[in-house]
Amino acid sequence: GGEGGEGEGAPPPPPPPAPEPKSMPEAFEFCKKLVLRHSLKGVEGHVDLLSHSDVQLFTNYITTSYMHHYKLYQYVAAHDQSLDLHTATLFVNTAFPPPPPPPPPPGKRP
Repeated sequence: GGEGGEGEGAPPPPPPPAPEPKSMPEAFEFCKKLVLRHSLKGVEGHVDLLSHSDVQLFTNYITTSYMHHYKLYQYVAAHDQSLDLHTATLFVNTAFPPPPPPPPPPGKRP
């Protein structure tokens, strides 16, 4: 090992701080900006990702489902989830394979 080498026994750097949660109006404006950026040519940073029907489907989902549950999504995303892992060993009884067929009698071909 080298002397004074980076990473030897040193703890990993802390993760960057989480961004402040956006209010519902801020989140909606952010979604609108992304939809426009990815559906209208000539918008700064444009990447042609969404067709007209994609925009309609996305907008419908955002306004009828996502924003109605925004606080729930925000809570779930901001809090660590505990892992409840259960394991079980399963045994499956199966029939034995059939025995091989007897050899043909001498003088007969199969």
